[in-house]
Amino acid sequence: MKYNRLLEGKVAVITSGAHGMGKHVAVWYARHGAICFINGRDPSGVETGEMLNEISPGSCFIRCDMSKREDVESFINQVLERTDRIDNVTNVVGINRSDLTDQVDDERFEYTQQVNLYGIIRLARGFWSSLKKTRGNFILISTIHSGATFGKNSAYASSKSATNAFARALAVEGAQYGIRANVVCPGGIYSSRQQEGYFELKNDIEKLTDIGMRGEGGHPDYGSGSSNDIANACLFLASDMAAHVTGAAIMSDGGATFQSHKFRDFRTPSDYRDLWREFMLDRYEL
Repeated sequence: MKYNRLLEGKVAVITSGAHGMGKHVAVWYARHGAICFINGRDPSGVETGEMLNEISPGSCFIRCDMSKREDVESFINQVLERTDRIDNVTNVVGINRSDLTDQVDDERFEYTQQVNLYGIIRLARGFWSSLKKTRGNFILISTIHSGATFGKNSAYASSKSATNAFARALAVEGAQYGIRANVVCPGGIYSSRQQEGYFELKNDIEKLTDIGMRGEGGHPDYGSGSSNDIANACLFLASDMAAHVTGAAIMSDGGATFQSHKFRDFRTPSDYRDLWREFMLDRYEL
């Protein structure tokens, strides 16, 4: 196994790969040798596709609204017209429209399911035959809310709990063909656009510290994670390092599911602001 080129010769499909978390996943895949087909609703994703193509020739962006069946089917057909193999399908796409259960209407609830669940089911169906040929794998990005949540999340939490169950079903059905299926459950994640704004704050200890401390859904020492944390988990699962891992739900949440952030009340050293600043500068490469 070439650990510096874990996906050499592989072909990967990454939904919502034009921006944010999906873009980080696609960049890591491309750097490790995979040809990446990414999608998204925003035509500006073409720029991300061009950047990926420079890293791994053959990579490209294809516009697709994952909430629309005809868009998903068109995306699948366009990918299969460009390549005769698929090794990995990583579903990053997801939305969260916060509504109380007694206030969310059918239309908003249904739209969340269309994006978060139906879209990935359609992709699994469309790429199933290809993954059988390569003994490939699925990675579904879920959330800690699939197991532990709070108010105003009924549509989101239910769609992601179903995502976890769907991955388990894929793992069982795919086992006879060597197809693996796993889930990554992020906790609080600083978005790429947030990270871009940090460069302007690298000398402002107070503001940078306050931003870090607001990541109370994460590890007691480190706050929320970065998109690279999720990309690293996906890279492991997509590669042969995880050849014996299927049906798993990997928590990449800094311990948030265990409510470890509560310990912060007891862990505030006198130089905590300097420690936070050092951490933020290092983690986000400021």
